[in-house]
Amino acid sequence: MKADDELQERIWNDLYRKTRKLFHRQGKEEPTGEGDYWVVDDNYGWRQHTVYINTLKLLSPVNIAVLRSFLRYLPDWQIILVVNVPGKGKAWPPMGVTIRRREIIDGLMRKYLPMPYRMLVIPGSKPGTGYD
Repeated sequence: MKADDELQERIWNDLYRKTRKLFHRQGKEEPTGEGDYWVVDDNYGWRQHTVYINTLKLLSPVNIAVLRSFLRYLPDWQIILVVNVPGKGKAWPPMGVTIRRREIIDGLMRKYLPMPYRMLVIPGSKPGTGYD
């Protein structure tokens, strides 16, 4: 295994552990969509993590700030929060939040979200689309 691959794997595992720990305190992890969230557990060699958010309360500004802090020394990494509320798949367009060290891209389509999430403000974010 090359040094770059070993480094990617070590960072990936560290971020995976920290991300799961953050959300574990707030809900149930379940890959089928029946829980509150799922941190994808396959490492494809990319410098990112994907988290499916099934319960909107997990899209808090505090959680987003904590996730961003995990990337403080990782300029090429990102964490993608994908809104995946059960029963809304066909009714809601793709949307989520992409978190990077230097930016947060807010791709939430607020008109589809219930209150109070329509008014959600993510400090320091810039607008995006569901595909950012």
